[in-house]
Amino acid sequence: MTVEQVINDISALPPGDQLRVVQAIWDQLPKDVGTELSVAQQAELERRWSEYKADPSSALTEDEFKERIRNLRRR
Repeated sequence: MTVEQVINDISALPPGDQLRVVQAIWDQLPKDVGTELSVAQQAELERRWSEYKADPSSALTEDEFKERIRNLRRR
């Protein structure tokens, strides 16, 4: 079975089951896989952190963030 076949099979599952598969795979990955940032990613993270520290009001609350996502999904 190829990766593409597995992805197709998982895609046919209901969304809740798809999430369970993703979670099971995620939980089995070694803790340090994929956590390294590129130089560009690290620079962007530092830029955003500096921006936030200079003006904390520029950040969204969790509720504001979720509302924006809901609004985007409605479009």
